[in-house]
Amino acid sequence: DRIEGTDLIILRELTGGIYFGERGRKDDGNTAYDTMTYQRFEIERLAKKGFDMAMKRSKKLCCVDKANVLESSRLWRETVQAMEKDYPEVEVTYEFIDAVAMRLIQWPKGYDVIITANLFGDILTDEASVIAGSMGLMPSSSVGSKVSLYEPIHGSYPQAAGKDIANPLATVLSAAMLFEDMNMTEEAEEIRRVVNKSLAEGYVTEDLADGGKSYKTSEVGDWLASNI
Repeated sequence: DRIEGTDLIILRELTGGIYFGERGRKDDGNTAYDTMTYQRFEIERLAKKGFDMAMKRSKKLCCVDKANVLESSRLWRETVQAMEKDYPEVEVTYEFIDAVAMRLIQWPKGYDVIITANLFGDILTDEASVIAGSMGLMPSSSVGSKVSLYEPIHGSYPQAAGKDIANPLATVLSAAMLFEDMNMTEEAEEIRRVVNKSLAEGYVTEDLADGGKSYKTSEVGDWLASNI
């Protein structure tokens, strides 16, 4: 009952922030530093996608930051606030990363579109992925100005190579995201329909079987193809 009706999407900035900031060691290696740097255009680029997506969904947008401590987060917040006037129909909220990490578990259906920085998004997407029961269910896309990459949220899974055990649903749902971004809405919905059917009928891999009968990756794939 806590997760019923949950339908959220997280937009994570991917090319800035602490993962790409200046870093190093000093004091003979005894002090380390990593710099969280953002430029306004990077925030605007991501926030615009968030606002546009909110307009197509429930017109709710949450900006996740740590503006009570971090200067880069203060830039995030003031940049998004300045964009609100261009999207008067969108209800915008601002929450701290630590609070959202808690509320995603307590009240996931309270969120619709979340926008956030690289580090915070890395943490929140992995946390949110298990709400549905398995990270193997979560699709993602890395959207660039010219090229986009669609893949499961967990990336590669080399431990499962050749074993025919990996959950293929995240990859299949990533294809649905691809179709949707190409404005092929009916095709995307058909893919999601057949995935939901496989879940409802228990035609799943071992990570979702919960002690019941499980199927191989290839068997689930064949089942999806034959039911679409």
